[in-house]
Amino acid sequence: MASSHLPSVIARLLASIRSATQLDRESLAAFRIAAGTILVADAILRCRDFWLFFSPTGIFPPGNLLAYLEPGCWSLNFLNENIWWQGTILATEAIAGLSLMAGYYSSLSCIIAWVAWTSILRRTEPAANAGDFWMACLLFWGIFLPLGDAFSLDKRLQSRKKHATWSLASGAFVAQVLVVYFYAGISKLNGDWLNGSALGYILSVHDHGTWAGELLGSSKIITCMFTIFTLALEIIGPILFLFCGNRTVRRTVAILFIFFHIGIWINLSVGIFAPIGISAWLALMPWNPGSPSSCPEKVDQNRSNAKLIRYASPIKNMTVAISLLIAGLSLSTNVFPKTDTCSYWASVAINVITLDQTWGMFGDVGPQEQWVTGKATLEDGSVVDLLRGGRPFSGVRPQGGFSSLPNHRWHKIFWELPKTRQASLRETIAAGLVADWNRRKPRTKAVCTLEIYYTQAIHEGKATAQDFPELTEQGVPKKFSPDSTLRKWLLATWPPRKAGSGNLDRFLKETESLSNKKNLN
Repeated sequence: MASSHLPSVIARLLASIRSATQLDRESLAAFRIAAGTILVADAILRCRDFWLFFSPTGIFPPGNLLAYLEPGCWSLNFLNENIWWQGTILATEAIAGLSLMAGYYSSLSCIIAWVAWTSILRRTEPAANAGDFWMACLLFWGIFLPLGDAFSLDKRLQSRKKHATWSLASGAFVAQVLVVYFYAGISKLNGDWLNGSALGYILSVHDHGTWAGELLGSSKIITCMFTIFTLALEIIGPILFLFCGNRTVRRTVAILFIFFHIGIWINLSVGIFAPIGISAWLALMPWNPGSPSSCPEKVDQNRSNAKLIRYASPIKNMTVAISLLIAGLSLSTNVFPKTDTCSYWASVAINVITLDQTWGMFGDVGPQEQWVTGKATLEDGSVVDLLRGGRPFSGVRPQGGFSSLPNHRWHKIFWELPKTRQASLRETIAAGLVADWNRRKPRTKAVCTLEIYYTQAIHEGKATAQDFPELTEQGVPKKFSPDSTLRKWLLATWPPRKAGSGNLDRFLKETESLSNKKNLN
């Protein structure tokens, strides 16, 4: 008897999946406007450190960066090192964003936006986080979707279409959004998340918390509740959205994720990850109350262009299908890692279309805090912290932790800098920081020497960051704690000083499980 119901259950699940991958035109328009706004905002925010990040004598010299990047990574920024060209790419990103917001030649604007975004991403990859890669994926799939069918200038140039679209591209877009959360949720199935302590560590300003996050993290009960809620939402939410045929339930899931990202925006220093997540869920939000009619990607055509459209649709579907296979290969490589690495040509394909599927954000956290300082001695004899605008240097934990750095891009750079892969960038980052400081300051305030220190304190058996012991001026716990471990490393110097660097790399390799705890936060 049970077997007789199996076909109907499968048919119902397939119908639910089809319904979930059917995107309302108004929802796609909301995503288009939100994505365009993010592009404009990103271009403006990057102007704060434009010389530092894009100049050939900044912290990422093109030669060193190209050696750092994986095979297949490309960028229009590498065509010319001059500042005017770098500014042109940044301006192109902003113009494409404005065009997307207006819905003017939406498909072409999305292509340009993806090219500009990917170019800037690769040019500044050591400062990129998961949100930057996620946005590249969303823009790529958006190229194949009718983004301009509602609330756009394009709509004035064409006849009215159906309320929703269902295609291979819409399925790929939905899968891209859902896999980010499900992957992140599965990676969190470990002790600190299951016992409710993980979020308490993350909300510390010596991890990824903001001032608001630090305040929220002071309550064990609240952080425990939100830790369990985050884990449940990331795993159960995508399943409900995909397999529940009720549009009201899917709308509720989308709203929960939007509020989830608003909370991230307020409490965590993760750059534009939260706005990107909100824009993604705007696309998935069911707009119409009932089940809207859907249609294949067709428009009213005249005879002169009917043949062109007839050939373009299969090419588009084939491109989406091949891209899905490449994204799936990346996902399987990250979810089921093998002893051997991904093949060269597979890696090239993944990087060319920027569909890397590494989403284990905050999967492995622990009772630790870390901070970075830049001890600079100036010509006038003063000693300042070059990473914090030149305020007097202090060897103890800087007030505000990573949130005291100028912005999230700096946070990302120095969070990743101790890792083995970043070893080739350490001296160039130190040199770029000095060059940027010296070009903006008078000769009497020029940097003579710079030492970048990274400190890590591990406090075993502490439930939240609020339980961590207070440290002395020397950086050791005021009250003796046998469960506390303090490590301090000299990451980079200017002028370069090679002695001892091998010991640091060797030690970091031995403790890679700790230092590499967050892949793309």
